[in-house]
Amino acid sequence: MRPLLLAALCACATAPAGHAPSDPLVELNLRARAAYAEARQRALSSARPVLIVGPEKIALLHAGARREFELQSARYHDLKAIAHLALGLYALEFQTAPDRARVAELRALANKALEVVGHHLTPEQVERQREIVRLTAGEEGPQDWKRAVAPLLLANALDAARAEIDDLDAAMAAIRRSLGPEDLARLHVIVVGAHMAREGEIALQYFEKLLGEREGQRLIFAEGLWDEPSQLQLLATHLLDASVGRAFFGDERRLHRDLLSDAASQVLSGR
Repeated sequence: MRPLLLAALCACATAPAGHAPSDPLVELNLRARAAYAEARQRALSSARPVLIVGPEKIALLHAGARREFELQSARYHDLKAIAHLALGLYALEFQTAPDRARVAELRALANKALEVVGHHLTPEQVERQREIVRLTAGEEGPQDWKRAVAPLLLANALDAARAEIDDLDAAMAAIRRSLGPEDLARLHVIVVGAHMAREGEIALQYFEKLLGEREGQRLIFAEGLWDEPSQLQLLATHLLDASVGRAFFGDERRLHRDLLSDAASQVLSGR
């Protein structure tokens, strides 16, 4: 282990209540955690190739090199931006009287945006964006525009999902050309996303289908981890904990939940 990492572990650890910092139980805990951190680094060093799939790009880490592939198409961006008009207007009135100046500003920006969306969208999609802007202007009545616009937002979501999956397909075609069958079989994928988007997240669904397995082993979701070192550390934790689970419990997914979870259920069921 690098001395800096060991120092960080020691600095973060605190003595349990009733134990002095020099207590052998504290020292045992620190040394065991240091050994775990070292093993995690070894697990990561052998986990190549790795794909890090973010909202805007894919990074391929392989053989000491890095390649990046853009994901957000212009069509995806335009559909998302117009759909966010509805979100922004609702947010301005959430639990408060809306600021009329800011509402007017958002609507004015939306009308300007309509002048440029035709560069990337089909005529049918452009007309849908115009209808979204019209409905959010309140022409259907102050209580009706949200429900009226909802089907159009879902239609935008369908087209945006199709655009994103097309981007993922194009990136994966290039990645397949650069990796042999053996490397593809060892591929690890980290999908990066936000907490609320985790369930059914589009890239997660895509790679579950591509790899033929659910999230947890070769495929993991890095929830709210936006820096690469944290994303790779999460992968290392998954790899090491899977090995621990197999060795002790014959179940590589056992440490995907709290080790005390079954015991807690047993204790609470008797109360």
